[in-house]
Amino acid sequence: MTSALTLSSFMYFLLFCATMTFSPGPMTLLLLSLGLRGGLRGAIPAQFGASVAYLLSILIFAVGFSALIKGHPVIAQAIQGVGVVYILHLAYKQWTSSGVVLDRTGAGEGSRSLFGKGLLTGFSNPKTLIIFSAVFPQFAGGGEHSSALDIAMLGLTFLSLQFASGCLYAYFGQRIRHVLENPKRRVLLQRITALLLLGVALMLARTVG
Repeated sequence: MTSALTLSSFMYFLLFCATMTFSPGPMTLLLLSLGLRGGLRGAIPAQFGASVAYLLSILIFAVGFSALIKGHPVIAQAIQGVGVVYILHLAYKQWTSSGVVLDRTGAGEGSRSLFGKGLLTGFSNPKTLIIFSAVFPQFAGGGEHSSALDIAMLGLTFLSLQFASGCLYAYFGQRIRHVLENPKRRVLLQRITALLLLGVALMLARTVG
């Protein structure tokens, strides 16, 4: 099985994943709030639930869409276009966002309940469908040339970064909380995230067509 994944594409993918997984969002804020109450150990069940949700999403959306669009370059280009537009949308949302809110509920929940909360948070995030169906395949050689091996490599990279991000948010929750609740620092973080996403979108836009 050959790979169409290039080093430059993989480096851009690393930038994209690091930006997406480490920037504040529903999952990171859930893990942060759990870490504030129970530390890393208290957040681990939810982290495992999130990882399972993303793994299933990769299998369903990334692998499934990659197989579906093989031999259909027009569909592949359309999906690439959707991916670029969506990343631009994320950049705009980050630039104009009014802030994040920490979830302070859920104290005393059991491991099974926390696992379910992480699983549902991962599945219910609307960006999951777009990221794994429209963004993943085009990094792996450009849509219709994607292979299962490439998707597996990208998926493992994403899952590793997401797990590391969640653990860091949970472990260093108290310090990260000060950053997120400080308006000036929060705006700076969101603007940096927006610029990184804009750079990734512009790179991907050059491959469309």
